[in-house]
Amino acid sequence: MRKKRVLTLAGSIFLALVLTTLSLMGACAPAAPSEVAEEIAELEDELATSEKKVDALEDEVADLEKEIAALKKPAEVNELRMQHSWSAAENYFFEQYADIVREMSGGQIDISIFSDGEIVTLMETPEATAMGVIDMMHSHPYNWEETIPEAGIEGLPFVWRDLDEGIAIYHQMGLEDLLKEAFGEEFGIHVLGIQPDDYGTMMLTEDFTSLADLEGRRLLLWEPYASMLADNFGIASTYVAPEEIYTSLALGVLDGVQWGGAKCAWDMGFHEVAKYLMLPYFKPSWFPMYAINKELYEGMPADLQVILEEAVYANGYYMRTTYAAMEEKAISDMVSQYGVEVRYLPEEDIEQIFQITLQRLEELKEKGPRAERAANICLDALRDFGYID
Repeated sequence: MRKKRVLTLAGSIFLALVLTTLSLMGACAPAAPSEVAEEIAELEDELATSEKKVDALEDEVADLEKEIAALKKPAEVNELRMQHSWSAAENYFFEQYADIVREMSGGQIDISIFSDGEIVTLMETPEATAMGVIDMMHSHPYNWEETIPEAGIEGLPFVWRDLDEGIAIYHQMGLEDLLKEAFGEEFGIHVLGIQPDDYGTMMLTEDFTSLADLEGRRLLLWEPYASMLADNFGIASTYVAPEEIYTSLALGVLDGVQWGGAKCAWDMGFHEVAKYLMLPYFKPSWFPMYAINKELYEGMPADLQVILEEAVYANGYYMRTTYAAMEEKAISDMVSQYGVEVRYLPEEDIEQIFQITLQRLEELKEKGPRAERAANICLDALRDFGYID
């Protein structure tokens, strides 16, 4: 339509010029043939110039039409599969992350959520992410402390005594950046971010007053806390899959479990079979990570990369506030409705554990330059917080 208007305009101009010329020719004395030829040549030049302008406008219109068509074309959808290391009962946390990413990307990233073991085993997730068997993963860094010793810091008890201290150590003092570097070097995956989430405590099937009472019991514990309690308190540790924990507690296969805080235990139903909750929290917040296949990430536009990363922290805020809002209620309901009893560790037990943690941090320095940097981040933080000289 625009092209037709441009051509009509050019034709009208030319016609006006011809009529004007003929009028002048009629009003004046007849022109010589050479003068007529000259007038015609000039008009033809003007027409050629107008035609060139039309051609240029045609090209401009065509370019604009291509731009409009590109904008109207549906964006390519990146369909990603992510496996986390928690139970299916906690899928809603990760579906919230997927919802954030989907909305912020205008539907360009669509993440399907899988719980622990649905595609690969927990310990296979970094390699599976690097190979593209799954596209993304969410888990706790401490699961891979044998390969990345500094990743075990997440599980060391009482390195941070509250959420603010933990956030400062990871996000301001450099531990998050160091772990991004470590997982990139060791597994070839891109860590999108590390977030705060749940508390860390234990639930047990039999009463206790101190850690010494737990000697000989078999608990589900994660490293490095598992070996710390085994070496110093004679507490045995074993592993069962998340979906088997409840039954194992009910049948006496397990005598206790370390699996988040009270709210998490409530979601898993542990309060029905384990009637003793241990406080204070040896971990006021865990710090799990989201990671993605490196090539996939690097092949994305910058805006989608930023969305995937920023959604980690938005999701972490949602996780943490959800746990915080429900933690006290979960404890109250456990006590009032299910007869759960809260037991507080004596100060001497807490101090003994803390001294073991300091020893572990000193030992970590001997496991390589990167591990030494991580240990010093924590030790410097503990000095700043006033826990050590």
